Amino acid sequence: MRRSAERGVAVVTAILVVAVAASTAAWMLAQQSATLNQTALVASRAQADLFAQAGLDWARGILAEDARSGTVDSLDEAWARPLAGLPVERALVSGAISDQQARYNLNNLVKEGRRSDADVQILTRLLDSLGLDPGLALAVLDWVDGDGDIAGNGGAEDAYYLSLPRPYRAANRPMAQVEELYAIRGFDAKAVARLRPFVTALPVRTAVNANTAPAEVIAAILPELGREAVRDLVASRQAKPFKDRADLKARAQKGSANAFDADLDVKSDHFLVQVGVAQDDVQVAAEALVARAAPGKSPATAIIWRRSLY
Repeated sequence: MRRSAERGVAVVTAILVVAVAASTAAWMLAQQSATLNQTALVASRAQADLFAQAGLDWARGILAEDARSGTVDSLDEAWARPLAGLPVERALVSGAISDQQARYNLNNLVKEGRRSDADVQILTRLLDSLGLDPGLALAVLDWVDGDGDIAGNGGAEDAYYLSLPRPYRAANRPMAQVEELYAIRGFDAKAVARLRPFVTALPVRTAVNANTAPAEVIAAILPELGREAVRDLVASRQAKPFKDRADLKARAQKGSANAFDADLDVKSDHFLVQVGVAQDDVQVAAEALVARAAPGKSPATAIIWRRSLY
């Protein structure tokens, strides 16, 4: 009886040892599998980042080549055609280039360190045409100018921003990215979403490219034309882009000389490059603001800023 009990205990002990060993082995295999998966994911991410960088370099090359081939930038050129999806090894790479000078540059509100009344009027008209409060133009002006003086009833300086539940100061410098609008008095998510397709923030004073700008932006610069005439002007450039400022002025027929000489152009130097990469279970997206130099100057393009989207 005792021997039978001892044999039973030995069998149970052996089973328990085997179970513990099997459980330990299974845990070790699971850990090893997770480590291998994580290593593969890190490797895929690193390779996807390299493909994204290659996509950015590809876009810079297209912009540099375009600068050498002509002095006009329009929506029928190679740079304006998006790359829908290019298979590269195990990855799918997509990309697009958009003209940032198709938009109104918010930093134009300050010219040579002082308020530019003509530009404040342009932004005021643009806001009004979009159904937004025209007074928001003064809030943007106070954000980008270098002084602490309130521009008007819609303006705001440190006293306003420091009174908020989460206080901060007015930037009092040019905007680096258009997303700064979220921090400016009077702008909520809805207002930013409405205005964002028509404005940008560039590091230097820029003219709007009449070959790529939407009708709303051109109408804000050339109010004398009226909306119908502006729409006709925009439609006409699809078949025949403006070849220079003189051509634009002749076809517009109306408008102030300053608008054609300073506020409008037919070429661009600033572009937004967006690149997306999908590889295995990894997705990478990045965008960069690229400035293009005049033909013959080096480097042909320069990255102003770059950021990951996810």
